[in-house]
Amino acid sequence: MRRPEGVSMIAMWFFLSAGFCVLGLGGMAIGFMGLWSGGDIEGILFGTMGMVLGVIAISATGITYSVVGWGLWTLKPWARSAAIIMAALQILVIPFGTVAAIMTLIYLNRNREAKAAFGIA
Repeated sequence: MRRPEGVSMIAMWFFLSAGFCVLGLGGMAIGFMGLWSGGDIEGILFGTMGMVLGVIAISATGITYSVVGWGLWTLKPWARSAAIIMAALQILVIPFGTVAAIMTLIYLNRNREAKAAFGIA
């Protein structure tokens, strides 16, 4: 089946979101350099632990966005459900994420062509 244009746009949004996660990791790297320039060893240790947890969370989010974007692009049956879950979480990313998430949720839940592309009647 041919991929609906709306599904293509949502997949591209997920790829773009993954790219923003990569940019966030770059910002974390800059934060590491600033953190380590201080002299307080206790602050450095706790700050480093927090930054490592942040890196893990941002990396996992970016990988998830990439995998779901690929699933949407290739019309994998699981991708629609995963995109709905990711969009529900993305509502918290104000303002652009909220708008994109609401549009994604509406499109994937109401558009017949999108549902049919994923094998849902």
